[in-house]
Amino acid sequence: MSDRNQGFILIILSALFYSTLGILGKYIYNTGIEMSLVILLRFFATIILLGLFLLISRKEPFLTFSPAVLFQGIFFVATAIFYFLAVKYLSADLATIILFAHPALVAVLAVIFYHEKIGTAQIIGLILALLGLFSISGLYIEGSMTLSPLGLILAILSAVVYGIYVLLGQKSVKTDGVWTITFTVALMGLVILTIIFPRNLLALLSITPYQLLLGFAMAFLGTILPVVLLLKGVQKLGSSIGSLISIVEIPFTLILAYPVLGEVLTSMQVVGTILIVISTITAITIKKRE
Repeated sequence: MSDRNQGFILIILSALFYSTLGILGKYIYNTGIEMSLVILLRFFATIILLGLFLLISRKEPFLTFSPAVLFQGIFFVATAIFYFLAVKYLSADLATIILFAHPALVAVLAVIFYHEKIGTAQIIGLILALLGLFSISGLYIEGSMTLSPLGLILAILSAVVYGIYVLLGQKSVKTDGVWTITFTVALMGLVILTIIFPRNLLALLSITPYQLLLGFAMAFLGTILPVVLLLKGVQKLGSSIGSLISIVEIPFTLILAYPVLGEVLTSMQVVGTILIVISTITAITIKKRE
């Protein structure tokens, strides 16, 4: 199998695993735990699992002090914080959809900094993907929601900083291993979040075994696997096409929520899902021809 095909599979798998984060998040929020504590628990469990893996396997070093990776850590944590703040003013669904509009930014930045070419596939894919996100969002329904300007700004900032995080990943994987990058980013996240939310560190001692189990599931299925697979995929495909394909996380989340959480898919969400899937297929097939 060619590197390009491997890259496609890796990023689609990354999106599939990342889509479990919202499902697991719903379960853990239903236990009454605060969102800031959920984020801290996610990073804490990630450090434990990755640390054990690296200690046993001795596959890669624990840490790297590469500037690209250190900045990745800052932007990854900033994404979580901006998103956390955005959902105070917007619905979680809308904040997530705005976050996943980041491929357009990544494509532009990749041209500026990495001199990547934006081909026909990416232009068509971006248009279809954005139309799909718009269909899923429900923003076309007049009076369906009152949008907070502050919430929109925070959600857009989450998309911007996540786009920069993905872009930096294309550079960092050239010098450091993906497991080392993931551990370093997670450790930075834990330290920064502990400083911002110091009381939550003690609150970790009072969580229930069920909450702890969900936290470790979020770390493994919704953090470690998707981050590692995304970095490996970006290494083979580049950041712009990789981030575009990763949008299939939204349809995966909607599809999983239907049988697992019993959530109802509206007709426009189905249309949006189909558009995003088509955008991904278009990007893959035309990119191969180019």
